[in-house]
Amino acid sequence: MNKQLYKVKIENSYSGHKRETIVLTEDEETATLGAGVTHDDVVKVEKISPMDLGLGALGVNKRPTSKDLADFYEGIIECIGIGTGMVESMGIVSMQQPSPYFRGIIGEMMRDMRSGKTMSDSMSKYPDVFTESSVAILRAGETNGDLKPVLQSLATYEKRSALIAGKIKSGMTYPAIVAVMAFICVMFVSVKLIPAMAQQYKSFNADLPLITKIVMGFSDLVRGSPLFWLISIGVVAYIVSKRRQIMNSKAMGKFMLNAPVIGPLYRKMLIAKMFRVLSMLLTNGTRIGRAFEITALASGHPEMRAALLDTGQRVIAGDDIHVAFAYNQHIFGKDAAKILAFLRLAAHTGSAGPILTRVANAAEDEVEAQAEIVNKLMEPLMLGVLAVVVGGIIFAVYYPMFNLGSVVMKQSGLSK
Repeated sequence: MNKQLYKVKIENSYSGHKRETIVLTEDEETATLGAGVTHDDVVKVEKISPMDLGLGALGVNKRPTSKDLADFYEGIIECIGIGTGMVESMGIVSMQQPSPYFRGIIGEMMRDMRSGKTMSDSMSKYPDVFTESSVAILRAGETNGDLKPVLQSLATYEKRSALIAGKIKSGMTYPAIVAVMAFICVMFVSVKLIPAMAQQYKSFNADLPLITKIVMGFSDLVRGSPLFWLISIGVVAYIVSKRRQIMNSKAMGKFMLNAPVIGPLYRKMLIAKMFRVLSMLLTNGTRIGRAFEITALASGHPEMRAALLDTGQRVIAGDDIHVAFAYNQHIFGKDAAKILAFLRLAAHTGSAGPILTRVANAAEDEVEAQAEIVNKLMEPLMLGVLAVVVGGIIFAVYYPMFNLGSVVMKQSGLSK
């Protein structure tokens, strides 16, 4: 069923408080659920179009972030902690969500749960929001009959993910801005400055250095070739549309792990995610073979996925967890010895969950510390890159002017 935008106007019959909520969902009934309507509310629902929201339409289909999911889980914990039913708790939490898309999903989950489905079953319908590992962890909690610790584990995981993602994103924002500035500067110089200087050099019939010829050739390409722009726009559009496939490809995964500076950071992020998911699954009673399978799917990296599947098979065959991981210790990089020591402790104590959580915490702490260092180094580094790019172009354009004097003298017969 196609989803529609609904504006839900709500007025509390006792207090008179009014509010409006936008929900993206399948029908009016589900829209009222996603808006968090209670028995005390008077409701009016109307179908609207994205045009009615103006610029707000840009955020209609926004997927929930890790922070949104952490707030979702923690909100439910607070509600059920005071005796509120699960479905009603989700309605209360839905009111706090900023995304019409996520509010619609919560409403659809509430509808399914009212019809008898479990929360994990309703979550499994939305793999773009709730990962398979999250669904499996919640399903294990439902089987054990105690959802609060499971929801708390999921909230902690999402909060840590949001914290690390925020640090990485803040570190990448400055390079992105500098890259845009560099592109604008290069295009301006190529379109405005270089053609004027090229005409002057041609009038003197001067012999130009190779670097100047390359810069002028690029300027001619930018100004006179529509095909250049069509190809450039096509490449950018392709990369944007296929970014997930590109990032999940084996070649990109290998590059990310071996890249200088970001490679060790990326590896630690994968290790932290891997052990936190595996810890939550094992702690909440998921069978060990299934736990490794789910963690492999959630790892997000082909090399990690293959290593986890192989390790899981070895554990099922009877190997201790540290022995099984030792066959694939290459995925840990320079930290292999330290991590295997922790895993040996887990095997000896028989409590893999807490030990794996310690490994995940340690890896995340190191990621945060390294991200801070990278962020501090990024500003001078990118300024240097900008100076080299723009300065190099200007140097290539103006350098031949120093030789124009001798050219003029030769042309006038004043120099032999």
